[in-house]
Amino acid sequence: MKPPIGAVLSNPRILLAALAAALLVPSVASAVEFRLDGFYRFRGQVYDTLSLDRENEESEAVRAYMSNRMRVIPHLRLNSNVHAFIDIDVFDALKFGSNPEILSATGQFQETGENFAEPQALSQSILPGLDYRESLFVRRAWVEVYSKYVDLKIGRMGNHWGMGLMANDGNCSMNCDYGDTVDRVMISTSALDPVRLSLAVDTRAEGFINKDDDTHSFLLTGGYLGEVHQVAGYVRWTRQPSNSLNLVHGDLYGRTKLGPLAMQLEALILWGEAGSTDIGVENLEILAGGGAFEASLGISPWEVSVEVGVASGDGDQTDNRWTTLTFDRDHDVGLLMFEQPMPVFSRGDAATEENQNVDTSRALTGEGVSNAFYFQPRFHFDIRDNIRVGVLGTLAFPIVPAAFGEEEPNFYGAEIDVFAQWTIFGNFEIGGRAAFFFPGPVYDPYRDFTFGGEVRAIVHF
Repeated sequence: MKPPIGAVLSNPRILLAALAAALLVPSVASAVEFRLDGFYRFRGQVYDTLSLDRENEESEAVRAYMSNRMRVIPHLRLNSNVHAFIDIDVFDALKFGSNPEILSATGQFQETGENFAEPQALSQSILPGLDYRESLFVRRAWVEVYSKYVDLKIGRMGNHWGMGLMANDGNCSMNCDYGDTVDRVMISTSALDPVRLSLAVDTRAEGFINKDDDTHSFLLTGGYLGEVHQVAGYVRWTRQPSNSLNLVHGDLYGRTKLGPLAMQLEALILWGEAGSTDIGVENLEILAGGGAFEASLGISPWEVSVEVGVASGDGDQTDNRWTTLTFDRDHDVGLLMFEQPMPVFSRGDAATEENQNVDTSRALTGEGVSNAFYFQPRFHFDIRDNIRVGVLGTLAFPIVPAAFGEEEPNFYGAEIDVFAQWTIFGNFEIGGRAAFFFPGPVYDPYRDFTFGGEVRAIVHF
């Protein structure tokens, strides 16, 4: 028999119990939904020779290794408005055999009297988070809250914009190895979609509390972001009071698709100054810029495309004016040029265990397009729905040849890549790529033809 309402109201214990039940028990049951995204990637790579000089006694000769990465992204859907994400890397581009525990063979002999040569595990020697710190890494964690008028993102997340020339989250499964990550609070409009405005504050470096040594960025983006057509702008102001750093990154991006024709364009500028720097330059002035344009025409089973890009350079590396722009390392244009530092050497005094026996002190180009204009036509053909083959060629020229000496060489070289890709069972992809590089006078006196290749296997989930 239920107590009368009067008895409930007059009894404090019953009233408190009723209020607690009303607060703690939701009126509508809502189950948390779990989704797991990510990929596993295996790559085997070989290069001969990145020294660009086979006769040099310090030549690196053949470099070959295998690596793997598993990126796991759990997605928790608490309800239709609140979502949580975690980005975890397992074996973050870890080379095969790069971090096993090795037991010295001293005092352990085979029947022949020789020391054991194979690695032997040390029992109880593994220190979680120390010995195997490279094997499991929580890269990002953030939440997203959606409402009728605004959306909110808070946490450590990827930073990406446009074609990824400067802000690149590195989320591509095929070639990306790095990725830009920021600690961010971002609020965006949702009522005006597809017109969207976003305002964010990034903490890029946290120093001592209540000191002016922190580095923050303030980001404003906005534009028309439809599914077919997009045009938008990106302005980021980065400041660090302790060294009077003020840097503005302005960026325009556009994309459109007209039937079989697709085009995208990104143009950017960096402008700023710093009172002091870690490289010992005082009163540094920064002014650099660049951009890229890509157009593709696809009529099944083939597609042709072309990409051109430019990144400014600097003819005087000793003054206080910085005019060199370097694209993000995950904006790849080839397997060799602007992807592998060249020329590099080994077996010399500068090649040590700390730098993995690779001397990069004479490298003229590194990871990322810099001081360059490049032109890259591409073609691929689908032999079947799940088999694709293709070829691409890249020509690159320095914007400021004086950066490479008084003779002012005007050509980086040419690279030709051929590739094949086979998708099996929808989620499993295997493929390969071969690259042939013909160095130009920029690399004098290192001008030997070189080549490289890779095989890969990727599982998407």
